[in-house]
Amino acid sequence: MGHASPVDWMQQRSSGRDEDGSADPIGLLSPDQLQAAIAGHLGHHRRSPLIRWARELGDLHATLLTSSLDPLRRPADFDEAVLRRRVREVVGEIDSWAVFVLPRPTVGARKHTHTLGEVVSHLATAYVDAWWTVLHTSDEQLRHEAWFHLGQLHEGYACLLDDLHARRVELPLGWPRHQPHTLTRRSNEEY
Repeated sequence: MGHASPVDWMQQRSSGRDEDGSADPIGLLSPDQLQAAIAGHLGHHRRSPLIRWARELGDLHATLLTSSLDPLRRPADFDEAVLRRRVREVVGEIDSWAVFVLPRPTVGARKHTHTLGEVVSHLATAYVDAWWTVLHTSDEQLRHEAWFHLGQLHEGYACLLDDLHARRVELPLGWPRHQPHTLTRRSNEEY
């Protein structure tokens, strides 16, 4: 697919404004934009690569949820391990991009527990879960709780954006995650 690198993206952007007039000099999406991107309602023509990544994470998490709840709806070529690996890859792409575009935090900034990619993936999962709940249950309380939870995450992401812009928070760097079955024991000769 030939995606631009974080450095290319930084060099290509000029005004930092999308066609809709919204401005974010970093390229982060507002909470509403992020939810729209996860849902596939925000076009790829806008400047931030987060749109594409958020959409892909939404699609991946939706496939994982649907296939876990209803095995009969799994595509013939469904492979959960491949999907989970792709989720990790997309999270890694976001984290690599974030290293180049996020402002450096001030001395004494609080430490956050998740990378930007992990935050976006978590929001995509919550969005998919909330919509599934709303569409597939008649339990009003459960539907309310799903929307309430998504609303809390929406507000938390908005606060994170404020803290990132104000340089009050430092996100950890991403690292390649390994599944237990991909790790191998060292042979005695390596010790």
